Amino acid sequence: MTNVQYTLSRPARRRRLRALAFVLGGLALVVGGIAVALLVRTLQYRGETMPGVRVFGQEVGGQSRSRLERSIESIVGARLARSIQVDVGGRSVSLVPSRVLGVNAPATAGVALHAGQSSFVQRAETLLLPFGRAHEIVPVLRIRRGAAGAFLAELAEYGRQPADANVAMQGVTPVVTAARAGTAPLGNRLLADLERAVLAGSGSVTLNFRPAAPKIPTLAAKVAASQASAMLGAPVTLSANGNQVGSLTPDTLAGLLRFIPRRTGYSVTLDRGALATVVEPFVKPLETEPKDATFAVSGDAVSVVPSQPGFKFDPRGTLGAVLAAARQSSARDAALTLAPTQPKLTTKRAQGLGVTTKLVDYTTQMGTSSTNRIHNVHLMADFIDGTIIRPGQTFSFNKVVGPRTADRGFLEGQQIVGSLTLPAIGGGVCQTATTLFNDAFEAGLTITRRINHSYYLNHYPLGRDATVSYGGPDLVFTNNLKSGILIKSSYTDQTLTFTFYSTPQNRKVVSTTTPQTNWTDPKATNAYDPSGHVAAPGTTVTVKGSGERGFDVTVYRKVWEDGKLIKNDSYFSRYIPVGDTLVYGPGTKPPTPYIVLPSGP
Repeated sequence: MTNVQYTLSRPARRRRLRALAFVLGGLALVVGGIAVALLVRTLQYRGETMPGVRVFGQEVGGQSRSRLERSIESIVGARLARSIQVDVGGRSVSLVPSRVLGVNAPATAGVALHAGQSSFVQRAETLLLPFGRAHEIVPVLRIRRGAAGAFLAELAEYGRQPADANVAMQGVTPVVTAARAGTAPLGNRLLADLERAVLAGSGSVTLNFRPAAPKIPTLAAKVAASQASAMLGAPVTLSANGNQVGSLTPDTLAGLLRFIPRRTGYSVTLDRGALATVVEPFVKPLETEPKDATFAVSGDAVSVVPSQPGFKFDPRGTLGAVLAAARQSSARDAALTLAPTQPKLTTKRAQGLGVTTKLVDYTTQMGTSSTNRIHNVHLMADFIDGTIIRPGQTFSFNKVVGPRTADRGFLEGQQIVGSLTLPAIGGGVCQTATTLFNDAFEAGLTITRRINHSYYLNHYPLGRDATVSYGGPDLVFTNNLKSGILIKSSYTDQTLTFTFYSTPQNRKVVSTTTPQTNWTDPKATNAYDPSGHVAAPGTTVTVKGSGERGFDVTVYRKVWEDGKLIKNDSYFSRYIPVGDTLVYGPGTKPPTPYIVLPSGP
């Protein structure tokens, strides 16, 4: 066989090469055209979803982000509004998923905007093929935590609550009730299944349960019962200060036993309040009251008499002692101790007050006084005796002395009302207040409230008297010293003295009294007596006055401390003239102006 080789001539090769070049050129034009078309289409959908992008089968292509999010909320919201049946142990519960689920529109929109653009080929398929390519987007759902929690709480009723083992006393015998297991819904799993059902378009889900064990098992209750039985094995004796004071029988102890749940078991203890009620009568005779520190005065010097603690029944300590004894198999003796109680004023606090020596004293004369008035003055002095005013603390006469009533030991004396002197329980109070005022005045204290008598009483220093009435005028002054003040009282049937003790502050008090001015002559005044003690009903009685004239006077006070003026104050007094008083009885109408007399005796 003969081999024949065909050799193309040069012109033929040229023609073939031109043809190949033409084909390649055409192909390049096609590819370039596709690229250009793809670029144009890509730019056309820039910032919008590609054609064929769907959510639950609904087209969302060509939408901007804001419009896309609204479309997603509408499409997914419609799906979430469809009821789903929840199978709960054979029972069916209808649930609208939107109650516990929502759509994360921004996140879903982000996924949709990237769909169909992950590669050149995918963009070409999406944009250039006659029918494009569909891209189904799976919405991003979210759980509404608050609503979901409420829904799951409702589902808990379909489970069965576990029952803890219990132990209770029947007489002196502890009886155990066995524990019981329960079931609890798997809430988080249900939410996950519900989300999958919504995405898949399913109409039902199943609620599953898990076993729920009780916190306190039967064995733990039996252990507590055993401990209780041991605690009731014999009586517990009670002793204090080495002496037996009583005992607690098993019956009594059984009534005091308590089983307190503690995580996985019971703590066996006694009711502290009930135990205290039983035990306190045995210990009460041994209690003592604390004693405040006091001050002993010797001449002008003051020393502190130490305080003493008291001893009271201690419920907490008693509980510990009785529990410890009850848990013993032998030597079941509870040694009770009394808890110390501290006084209000301890030795240390008393010493810190700086009460060391006499500061000032002042004495007023009783004058012509009835035995009742003298009794009242002495009684008020006793109320005030030993009063301590701490630095910066305010003294109120009415608060310290209290109401002047018969049941507190006060007798009938006299009180000043206008220009009248009338019978009243607690007469003599103004002498007590006047004496205290002058002590505070001479000590340079800050006097914040003081009122003079309505008319002048010449047995008191001019312009330096003070009147008080419970519920009315008061005498108030403040300790402006750096140390505390101790007030001590002393009296006879002729005099009343208050002495202030403290630490001297190097003070000097100088006072001056102005001449009496603005004299006024006495004239008749009117008064209405609603009780009829002075004037009988329908009558008018004239009470003669002393005829003393009224006047004004001012007392000035300057207080120096360490050579520096620290106070420059004044005390003004206006005394009324004492003329006759026309007293109108009940049922009459006195002319104005008039005063109303107290309705007391």
